Amino acid sequence: MPHPFYAHSLPGQPTAAWQTLADHLENVARLASEFARPFSGSEFARILGQYHDIGKATLPWQAYLRHANGVADDFSSYYTSDRVEHAIHGARKLFEISPEAGKLFAYCIAGHHGGIPNWHDNPGLREKLHRETSGIEWPPADPDLPSTIPFSVPDPRLFGFQLQFFVRMLFSCLVDADYLDTEAALDPERSDHRHKYAALTELIPSFWERFNVLRKLARGSSTVNRCREQVLADCLAAAGEEPGLFSLTVPTGGGKTLASLAFALEHARAFNKRRIIYIIPFTSIIEQNAAVFRQMLGEEAVLEHHCNFVPDEADWLTRLAIENWDAPVVVTTNVQFFDSFYSNRPSRCRKLHNVADSVIIFDEVQAIPVDRLRPCLEVIRELSLNYGVTSVLCTATQPAIRYSDAFPPGLKGVREIVKDVPALFTQLKRTAETYVGSISENELADRLLEEKQVLCIVNTRQQALDIFNLLPRSGGHFHLSALMYPAHRSRMLSRIRQRLRDGRPCRVVSTQLIEAGVDVDFSCVYRAVSGIDSIAQAAGRCNRNGFSRDACPVYVFSLPTADGPSFIRQAAQSAQKLFELHNGDLTSPQCVSTFFSDYFWKNQHRMDQTDTLGLCLNNRAIIGEIQFRELAEFRMIKTATVPIVVAVTKKAADLVRQLSAVQYHGRILRQLQQYTVQLYPYQLDEIGAWLEQPIEGILVLRSPELYSKSTGLRCKPPEGTAFFG
Repeated sequence: MPHPFYAHSLPGQPTAAWQTLADHLENVARLASEFARPFSGSEFARILGQYHDIGKATLPWQAYLRHANGVADDFSSYYTSDRVEHAIHGARKLFEISPEAGKLFAYCIAGHHGGIPNWHDNPGLREKLHRETSGIEWPPADPDLPSTIPFSVPDPRLFGFQLQFFVRMLFSCLVDADYLDTEAALDPERSDHRHKYAALTELIPSFWERFNVLRKLARGSSTVNRCREQVLADCLAAAGEEPGLFSLTVPTGGGKTLASLAFALEHARAFNKRRIIYIIPFTSIIEQNAAVFRQMLGEEAVLEHHCNFVPDEADWLTRLAIENWDAPVVVTTNVQFFDSFYSNRPSRCRKLHNVADSVIIFDEVQAIPVDRLRPCLEVIRELSLNYGVTSVLCTATQPAIRYSDAFPPGLKGVREIVKDVPALFTQLKRTAETYVGSISENELADRLLEEKQVLCIVNTRQQALDIFNLLPRSGGHFHLSALMYPAHRSRMLSRIRQRLRDGRPCRVVSTQLIEAGVDVDFSCVYRAVSGIDSIAQAAGRCNRNGFSRDACPVYVFSLPTADGPSFIRQAAQSAQKLFELHNGDLTSPQCVSTFFSDYFWKNQHRMDQTDTLGLCLNNRAIIGEIQFRELAEFRMIKTATVPIVVAVTKKAADLVRQLSAVQYHGRILRQLQQYTVQLYPYQLDEIGAWLEQPIEGILVLRSPELYSKSTGLRCKPPEGTAFFG
């Protein structure tokens, strides 16, 4: 043909300015190969790049591109108004060369726009690969497809899981390379904003300069400071060990956040790791942790990626890095991380290749829901086994997730960073936990009134509300729950901390949200019966800084009313078995380990409740016939919540008014996050008539009648239902 083949057009520009197909295929092959190098997938990724768009070398597709831009030339006679599919051509070509190896390539190429398809579907990838289509006018030479897979298979039973994981990682390399090259050709200004982060090793000097200032300020003879220095020393010693799986078991107040960051930085320096990724279970604390990391590493070094984070329109660097995690330090959530590793969507998978060759800190790893535990453990295991990842399971209550005869799905080869965990827990022991049996809500309220400064944590929002309402109205009585927007909770916490510092009466009734790393220090805590891990977290809010030489009391109690759903009741049952044996020391490593062993043993049948792994561990998956769309139904959280902006203050109302007056909303939406409450669908139904929608997708509550300054949003659960947080 007399005309060149093009991959992308530039509206309003002559064809001479368009990107040629040859350039695009060469660029994507080079980038994808580079992205896959950390997991030895370069040859696979290079072929994917070379073949992903060869379907654009067909006469109908070239005619479509010219017609869409009003160009009339020799291709015009081949134009058809029917949809012209291009992705299947490269997939079919590689499948014809080798039906076995070609399957892996076909998934990625056929799905690089719409998502990785199922092998069996209506129609599935299998049917599409056997269809007749118009011929390719510029076919590249047949490649030599790799004959072996580049990953270790220690357990043949897991091969299907490893195979789909490898395909998804290759898909990530292809999709990101395709997006980046297309962006460079069509939007150079946007492309120029990428890759402006410092290398991870460049952050280390500033970290130590800032960290040493904090250490000097805290130095002294206190037990807490000595223990923190010992934890740091253990972390630095372990940083030189070979990459793999580690655990970091440090009680609350032991300095594990900054010590784990020190480990990650020094380990990255020793083994040329590319980035550090912090996985945090709760959105309620992710912003405060990200703020700590920015303080230590600099504003530009840390990328937040979670459902509450909306970057400013002007913040190009952050907006682009969120797409593919191209930043030295990433702070994200369990939901964002694990859901992405089972997704089949290009936008969700694009970042996955940048997880390879990283240091990942799984903070509060015990917070992974037990009914999602096995799929999550397999991701952690596979990343460390074949993708150069060092994973640190960081917690104050290490769950029993190591391999044992009693727990075959557990992780093997996990090395504990702290050299003497029992001794550390003994030295940092600042509380005495006692089970006081069943008490009524009225009796509990009376007990709280007997204490000058006391925190009471219960399992449901309704319990927190009921108990708070039994206390007399006082400036020293507080209620906390997720029905209060973050700025409201922050104001409450500031008042609480000030009263605690001043030694004034302070009685707080809260749901378990206060356990998630919130820095408060009470002399007495009451905790509704729950899992030992939750009791230990509650104890971390008591005598937190060790100012009292005597162990402060943590009272565990039962309420006669229902204590939440089955998973809370099961955890409580496993905990109650230990109350008599470990009374007074319910947070010891021995007690925690025994609790998790019993709790996991009782729940082994539901550790993959949605049978996600079952889709990977069958005979079809082993031969590469994988149902990627069904795998993508995996969700860490069963029921999605919807954010509601509570605009009952002047500042929030002013921000809402600005939404309809500006073209770009990112800056305003980010500020409105502090006025947002997450609601379940059934709660939305209850207050739906009160909600407005100033712009599409944003729901706003303006009426103060439904919002209490003491307890937050007035929204009752359905009959017989308790809701949490």
